[in-house]
Amino acid sequence: MGEELGETDERPIPPPFMWACDQCVRWLRRLALKWDDPEGCFWEQLRTAEHIAKDHPADVPAQHLDGCELCPYYARRDDGDAGLVWAQHRARGLFMPASLARLM
Repeated sequence: MGEELGETDERPIPPPFMWACDQCVRWLRRLALKWDDPEGCFWEQLRTAEHIAKDHPADVPAQHLDGCELCPYYARRDDGDAGLVWAQHRARGLFMPASLARLM
């Protein structure tokens, strides 16, 4: 990811459920190893969020109520995959800085 993060936009410490899950730990580790890679860690971000949305749905945070531009869009969608994509969007905030997590 390479860019400098501000003090208020640092990577959050993932919640305990992620550390208790072997698959989450594997994805977090891959993400950490690729974080400063010039090619980025986009794939690792996607896979981590997908895993959380599919395997830990009760731990996915609720809709962002603080002016998130994407949550209202996802809430209006009614296609079959909208729920999973929206859950991935919300899950990214568990392990990514908000400025990056809310880009998709």
